[in-house]
Amino acid sequence: MNKKNFEIKDNRFSVLDAFRFFFYLFVVITVFSFVFSVALIVISAVTGKTTEELNSGSIVDIISVMASPVIIIVFSIVYSKIRKVKLSSTFNDGQKISLLPISVSIVLAIIAIFLFTPFMELVEYGFMQFGYNPDSTIPLQDKMTTSPGFFFLGVFLYAVLPAVAEEIVFRGVIQTSLQSRFKGYVAILVTAVLFTLMHGSLQQTVYQMVMGIMLGYVACVGGSILYSIILHFLNNLFVLLFGCFDIVSYLSEDAIYYNIYSMIFPICLFLLGVGLVGILFWVLKYLRTKNFFRYEGNKKKKPPKSQEPENKIGLREMWKNLDNKERIFMLSGLVLVGVLWIIATIDGFVIK
Repeated sequence: MNKKNFEIKDNRFSVLDAFRFFFYLFVVITVFSFVFSVALIVISAVTGKTTEELNSGSIVDIISVMASPVIIIVFSIVYSKIRKVKLSSTFNDGQKISLLPISVSIVLAIIAIFLFTPFMELVEYGFMQFGYNPDSTIPLQDKMTTSPGFFFLGVFLYAVLPAVAEEIVFRGVIQTSLQSRFKGYVAILVTAVLFTLMHGSLQQTVYQMVMGIMLGYVACVGGSILYSIILHFLNNLFVLLFGCFDIVSYLSEDAIYYNIYSMIFPICLFLLGVGLVGILFWVLKYLRTKNFFRYEGNKKKKPPKSQEPENKIGLREMWKNLDNKERIFMLSGLVLVGVLWIIATIDGFVIK
């Protein structure tokens, strides 16, 4: 393949940028996490307080929660400046904002929380039978339930900030860059895998993968990460509300599965949710082919790049259509987040 294919064109990130960006970003996040942990140990030694006491403080909680999304946003801005590419070029493909994808994003968030979450709780229950017991506490949770100020702070830290930051990286920089060479489903799947591994949660692997696919699809078909940000925000908000206030009893983490029927119920809900998501995906794809909410500009102008007929590469041909640098950074990124995922999983089985 001609190496010119790997250079930045039309002021956009390349495929190499997608994998390099992901790798360097999580190196920075990992280094920060290590330095932050060491700093807590040093402060603990100086003050005489245990690390548990320090971790229970509001300031430490706030820093630990907001550090990752803030690093993501700052890193994205710095990287785009270095590469001389407008970060905003990854936000949309020139389409107008439509109410239809926004509505679909809202419906998908509702499906995810009500139909997928019970199945995820069943999966976690199954892992717990083998000794898996991760720390699922939400920092600031007690304060959020008693203080309006901390509640809105929690909404910002857990719902708004991560949704914006993670969608800029995954559906913005990474997925958009991959779509420049590969078919849409390839870009969506690869991005969803990286998104899932990044969260480092064994019991949420299926949920994060499904959510990653939904986020990628609405961004790809809608032509803007605004739709995936809305879906991501609502999902995080619902999870936060149910985690703090236990609004719906059957979504409780303390759900008890008495018999086979109580286990079948979450599975049926999950299958129903998959079916509904599939229908919504089909509707969006059909309406896209009819240009229902897509490009409506001057007919003399070229349609957005995402709608130009191109010979994009499928999943089977993906590996051989990567150059050596792209392969190195892709594998390095996968190994990094994979190792972190494995460490988090081992902690869940070992640490009680």
